[in-house]
Amino acid sequence: MVSIFLIPLLTFVHGHHALNVERKYRSTYNTTLIRYTTKLLNTILLNQDKMFRPQNPDNSPLQVEVDISIRSMGPISEQKMEFSLDCYFRQKNGSIVGFLFTPINPSKTEIPLASKMLKDIWVPDTYIRNGRQSYLHTLTVPNILFRVRSDGQVHVSQRLTIRSRCPMFLRKFPMDIQACPIEVGSLGYYTNDVIYKWKDVEMDAKMGNMLSQYKVLSLSKSELNISDLRFPEREASVLKVYFKLQRQQGYYVLQIYTPCSLLVVMSWVSFWINKEASPARVALGRLQFIGDHRIMTVLSMSTLGFGLRTDLPKVSHSTALDIYILSCFGFVFAAMVEYAVINYAQIVYIRKQVEDLKGLEQNNAMGQMRMFTAGLMGARRPTVQVDDQAVEAEEARLKAIPWYKKLFQKDQNSNSSVFYRMAVKAAIAKKKLKMRDPAKVVNRIDNVSKIIFPSLYILFNVVYWIAFLYWIPDEIDQLPFISGS
Repeated sequence: MVSIFLIPLLTFVHGHHALNVERKYRSTYNTTLIRYTTKLLNTILLNQDKMFRPQNPDNSPLQVEVDISIRSMGPISEQKMEFSLDCYFRQKNGSIVGFLFTPINPSKTEIPLASKMLKDIWVPDTYIRNGRQSYLHTLTVPNILFRVRSDGQVHVSQRLTIRSRCPMFLRKFPMDIQACPIEVGSLGYYTNDVIYKWKDVEMDAKMGNMLSQYKVLSLSKSELNISDLRFPEREASVLKVYFKLQRQQGYYVLQIYTPCSLLVVMSWVSFWINKEASPARVALGRLQFIGDHRIMTVLSMSTLGFGLRTDLPKVSHSTALDIYILSCFGFVFAAMVEYAVINYAQIVYIRKQVEDLKGLEQNNAMGQMRMFTAGLMGARRPTVQVDDQAVEAEEARLKAIPWYKKLFQKDQNSNSSVFYRMAVKAAIAKKKLKMRDPAKVVNRIDNVSKIIFPSLYILFNVVYWIAFLYWIPDEIDQLPFISGS
């Protein structure tokens, strides 16, 4: 019976003793680790000076490896010619003698340290050479990861938002391809002190879906030595990475190209309006409507096309979009000129019609006078008959007379009577009135315009899209480190 109670008691006592031993061992290990880390940090701080660059044993330049992991990109501004991206910017210094140490645990060769330690040790003065308002994320604490390895390497990782300049070539806008660079270098050291090397530039696989107007095609890295303008004999180590971006045309096709094309097509509506379908007064009102309609298309074209320039930089050259808008404006303006031509043709016809009707009025007046005179005299003259050959002969005779003789000399043809000459003149006037039908002239112009305007516009679109998409090369292909990527 006693053994039943002793066995659990002895088990509990033994377990409690083992737990105390384990706690004591852990406490001793933690205390040892803390003391060792404190001693190690003190040794590192004593063995180097944050004001001076660490020296390699062979006096060779200190090598700094740079690694960029891009998390997101954008926005990209054409007006300011800049772009921004969010990334993890990592630097790794070469082996520094002052940072060598023997780890207490061989499996853990790195010591993570607080970011506050950075102000007490030397770190490269790396900066973005073409940057604009770049900053370090500080929420909720400064986003910095600082580690020291047992072989003397120092790793610093920072989360940055970089906004940098992006020189853009906009001759093919919006079918252009841009190359936006990031330049990394040292602020005060030259190649005899610090040399920068690329380790890697990583991009998120979903980066293409994060940009609304661009598609990331590729990236290219390069390592350069650039001469200092103040000291030509000195060179600075610079790292460059170019992001090759292709603009997506969907927005511009929906917002600009399609409305411009519809405005051009709307300017052709009047070509299919029958000018003979209504009386004169209604026809005049219809012509006025056509004129107002074409003026509105010209104004809409101007507002739509040239209003877009506010979102683009004020470049001195024309872009592909400018060429398209100006061409559409030219087609709309040409349709308006066609309306002015047919309107002027009708006005000219009316003036000639008034002049020709004068001959008919004179002929009627002479006929009435002849009948009145014949009634008084008690006799009646036979009716004057004019055949087509006489009319053609009189037209040929009038054409043969120079225009200046018609102005200063009277008609010398006195072989025929006055009544006969008036009858011939009236026959010629009637023939002209039949031949000069304004509706035929207007319809002929409209029929030609129905074919010429759409054909030229379709031809222009075919040449325009093929030229800017396939024939004209991209300007960034002339840049080094881009054409081969």
